[in-house]
Amino acid sequence: MSNTKLVRKLAQKKFRNELKLFVAEGLRLCEEVPPELIEFGFYTREFLSDERARILVERLKNLEEISPSTMEKISDTQTPQGILLVMKQRLSTLEEVLAKKIIVALDGVQDPGNVGTILRTAAAFDCGVILLEGSAEIFNPKVVRSSMGAIFYLPIIKMRHEEFLELRGVEILAAAVDPSAEIYHRHDFGKKVAIVFGSEAAGVSKEILDAAKKIFIPMNGHAESLNVATSAAIILSEAVRQSTFLRQKINKEKS
Repeated sequence: MSNTKLVRKLAQKKFRNELKLFVAEGLRLCEEVPPELIEFGFYTREFLSDERARILVERLKNLEEISPSTMEKISDTQTPQGILLVMKQRLSTLEEVLAKKIIVALDGVQDPGNVGTILRTAAAFDCGVILLEGSAEIFNPKVVRSSMGAIFYLPIIKMRHEEFLELRGVEILAAAVDPSAEIYHRHDFGKKVAIVFGSEAAGVSKEILDAAKKIFIPMNGHAESLNVATSAAIILSEAVRQSTFLRQKINKEKS
C-alpha cells in the first residue's frame, strides 16, 4: 500500500485504531509535532515559499514532495496548507495524569471541536486529561486541529466510568445545573480534583453525578446554557487561580 493510500485510510477511525496512526496538517500544528512521533509526511513545493515552512521541512525527516492536486486528494481540509504528517499515536500513563493537581474528565463530549478546544485549554492551565466513554476520539482530525498541538504534550488517558470512580486521592467534581450544586468559584480547589464535563446534549452521566460533588456557573442572561468548552475554560481558570494563590501564600509563609 502506498503512503498516500494509507493517509486516505486514516480518515476512518477503525484504521486509525488498527494502525495506531493519525494525521496532522498545517504549518502551525506541524511546528508543534515531536519529531520522534513522525512516521512519514508530505509537503508541496508551493508550501516552501514561506520561510517558516522551509525551516520546518528542513528540520523534519522522512518527508516527500507531492503535487498540490495529490495533497488535495489526501487532505482532510478544504484548503490544504501544503504539509501533512502521519503520526504515531501516543497516550500517557495514569501516573502522569495523576501527577497534575487539576484533571479534566470528558464524559461523552462528542463534538470534536469542543474536545480539541478543551484540550487546548487544559494544556494552557497545565492539567491532566481523562477521556471517558462516549467522548470524541482524540485522534479525530478535527480534534487534532482544534487542539492546536495540545495533544502532543498533554498527559491524556482513556478510562471507563467504573475505573474513574475508583480513583483514590482525587476529589471528583461534576459541572451540572442541579439544585444541590455549588457555585463554582465558592468551591475550595485546594485538593487534587478531577472536574467532569458532560455531553452537549445530556450532560454528565448519572453514575458520575451520583458520586460527584456538583458545581455550576450562574447565569443572569437569556442563554439556557453555555457551550461545554466555554464552561471548561471558566471553571479551570478559577481552579488555577485558587491553586496559584494558595502556592503563593505557602511560599510567602515559608520565606
